[in-house]
Amino acid sequence: MPDETGESEKGHRLHTIVAGLIAMVIVGVSLFALERANNIYVLAVSATVLAAVTLWTFAILASISKAVEAGFSLPQRLPRRARLILIGGTVIAIVTVSGVVFEATRPDICPQALELRILASPDGAQATRELAHEYTRATALGNDGCPAVYPYVYAAGTSVASGALARMWTGAKQDRPLEHLGPRPDIWLPDSMLDVRQVEEIVVKGTLPSPLAGVTSIGSSPIVLAGTRVTGVPESTDNTLPKLVSAVLDRPGFAPALAAADPQSSTAGLLAADVYLRDAEGEMVGADVARRRTQIVADSAPPAGSETRLLCAYLREGRLPETALTSLRTWKRYLKGKPLGTPGCTTPRTPPSNLPEPVVLASAPALDLPFVQFTWTSTRHRAEVERFRAWLLGEDADPYLREAGLGEPHSACADLALNACLPRDPKKTLSLYERAKRPGRVLLAVDTSGSMADPAGPGKATRFSVAARGVGEALGQIGARDEFGLWSFPTVKGRTSPELVSIGPGTPQHRTTVVDTLRTVKPAGATPLYTTVVAGMRELAEPGGGDRIRAMVVLTDGENTSGDLSLERTVAEVKRAAGADVRLYVIATGEASCDDGGGGAADPGPLYQLARAGRGACLPAGAQELPETMTRLFETLWSGK
Repeated sequence: MPDETGESEKGHRLHTIVAGLIAMVIVGVSLFALERANNIYVLAVSATVLAAVTLWTFAILASISKAVEAGFSLPQRLPRRARLILIGGTVIAIVTVSGVVFEATRPDICPQALELRILASPDGAQATRELAHEYTRATALGNDGCPAVYPYVYAAGTSVASGALARMWTGAKQDRPLEHLGPRPDIWLPDSMLDVRQVEEIVVKGTLPSPLAGVTSIGSSPIVLAGTRVTGVPESTDNTLPKLVSAVLDRPGFAPALAAADPQSSTAGLLAADVYLRDAEGEMVGADVARRRTQIVADSAPPAGSETRLLCAYLREGRLPETALTSLRTWKRYLKGKPLGTPGCTTPRTPPSNLPEPVVLASAPALDLPFVQFTWTSTRHRAEVERFRAWLLGEDADPYLREAGLGEPHSACADLALNACLPRDPKKTLSLYERAKRPGRVLLAVDTSGSMADPAGPGKATRFSVAARGVGEALGQIGARDEFGLWSFPTVKGRTSPELVSIGPGTPQHRTTVVDTLRTVKPAGATPLYTTVVAGMRELAEPGGGDRIRAMVVLTDGENTSGDLSLERTVAEVKRAAGADVRLYVIATGEASCDDGGGGAADPGPLYQLARAGRGACLPAGAQELPETMTRLFETLWSGK
């Protein structure tokens, strides 16, 4: 008879050994999971299992032993077919659990992605980051989730980066582009071919080797007229953006307003300036109109260099632009409430709504978004750069380009030299803007001698009253950034100096004070012309005031009749002040003359000599022509001629 007790003990030992092995496997898997897993749930389960095994080893062994014993006995009670199904299911379960644990705990096996350094414009940096991110995701598809590249996008304006790019990202010790700008880029995505031209100009001027290996336009974004008041823009099939902007700025019944980025630091701002500095026929406006329009732009929005900063300023103030010239790319981001990429700019929780559609014209200037490749790029980087370029030009990138506010690239805008998207002469536009933006410091000295009380013609108007009206109209060309003061000669009764209103900012209140003060003056006395001119030119020549157009404007109806200064000494003093970049303009009315005094070119008249010494001009004017002449004088003054 078999020994049943021995068989039972052997079975118990076998069960215990199997239970111990299973416990060891559980502990091993738990330890492996704790070491490798990143998933918080896997870590929690593993820690719990390990703690249970540590604290209740014997209880678990007994339980596992019983489970194993039951497991051994269960197949013996089952039919053969059911036994095979049970064993197969157990094997599948073990393999599945092992696979899940391995997948959850395996280390990151993706190889190191290649870093692509992408230099973008400040206005386009955020859109570039989004496009680069989508490309990174695209490279991971079909590659076991492992991206081929890691894009590093950073921003720098062309005025800052062009020199470093032209010199292969090296430079003088004071430049240090690696320190001040960032790493040498593999790709440059500026806003326009205008930016690439700046680099080429430096290369040609310095006879340097060109760093440009290829330039491809990957999209376009036109300059649009947008804002809350664009609904009043007249519709016409032959409309151009300069015509529409001229209509907006000259619209009756509205205070003119137009927001745009600074053309000296933003390419979009330069394209916008080429619009508002043209008349309805597309021709460049005169210096006086340019100055007025530039002042409107400066007064319509907070100071901002780029268009993203411009729109961010509106967001901070909680208001919307009435009319603005901006790229469609940035305007779409603004409307959708998407990040603009400017530090400290919080996008609105609720995007602006109920805004009219922007005016988009095919003839408008546009950003042509060049993709610039460099000669210094390594072979490996060059291959990835080319793949990125091909992706941007392919159909897969179209949805992301549209989301970024970019349209299809125009074939007519792909050339650096002949480019339909760019202004005909951007340097001329920038030069006009710089002259128009330069603030003025003007001192007006008005002749209040007795002869100015003479009639200006039929009617009751006197020379002085017409002159006062001309001064009031001329003050309309004085902006808030300008400075303006008023003198009279001779000294008004009760005053100890010729100063009626001291030089101050050209605010509406200051302009009103000048006009009101002039109206209180009663013409009387002699004409101390030379003394007044010398004193005024000296005051303007004093240091300080920054880079301003400094000029003295003298309105007189006669010659010098009082004072100790001779013409020769006065001319010498005026020349000295002119050497400090102070100009003298004279308006001669009544008996005063800008002619040569009847003695030919060798003997010009005193007013002509003074204006010539002051590097200005002498303008004759009939009494009724004074307002028009004053306007013409300021046009000459603001032109810097």
